[in-house]
Amino acid sequence: MNATARRRSERREDIVRAFWRVARSNPRRVNVRSVAAEAEMSPANVLHYFASLGELQMTAIAGALEQFFERRQAILDRSESATARIAAMIEAGVPDTISDELRHVYESVGILADHPEYLPAHRALTDRQVMLYRTLIEIGAGTGEFALASPPGMIARNLVALEDAYDLYPLVGDQTPREECRAAVRSYAELALGIPGRLTGGPGSGDPGTAAFGSGDPDSA
Repeated sequence: MNATARRRSERREDIVRAFWRVARSNPRRVNVRSVAAEAEMSPANVLHYFASLGELQMTAIAGALEQFFERRQAILDRSESATARIAAMIEAGVPDTISDELRHVYESVGILADHPEYLPAHRALTDRQVMLYRTLIEIGAGTGEFALASPPGMIARNLVALEDAYDLYPLVGDQTPREECRAAVRSYAELALGIPGRLTGGPGSGDPGTAAFGSGDPDSA
């Protein structure tokens, strides 16, 4: 990368960081002018690096999603039982607090009708989440830890769909305690994976890997 390209990349990164600072302080105030003020440059300069607010938003979201995926991949890579890793994935996928980044992921769906070029990024997020779950489910099935009630891909998609639903609900005013939301996802996972009680602590919860459930921050891996 030559000096000009490096400088352009640095300026784009500066603008993305400014976008998130504005988004975190006042999500309803995110526009080109407010981002430009936060980045200490003119609105025209912001639009020199990003063709529109939509492009800036999707670039910022793509970076956040990559970090999200890396944290989930780290859970998959742990040297724990498949049951413990499923528990950690659910814990990470239905967090106590909906982050600004996750909020913007859902809110950005509204711009897809006008900007279909951003559809692949959204599809890729879902596909990668499903792939992580499917890989973990196949590992557990292969070792005999899981007795699957449905094909691995179907279970994986349902788990991702449940996570998305329970993460979207708070954004429309639902006040169901987050632990109840996680418990609902765990309950489905137990039925689908054939591991009754091993995620919710009910009868049959003797899996040694489940000691990791609820211990520490799943994002710290």
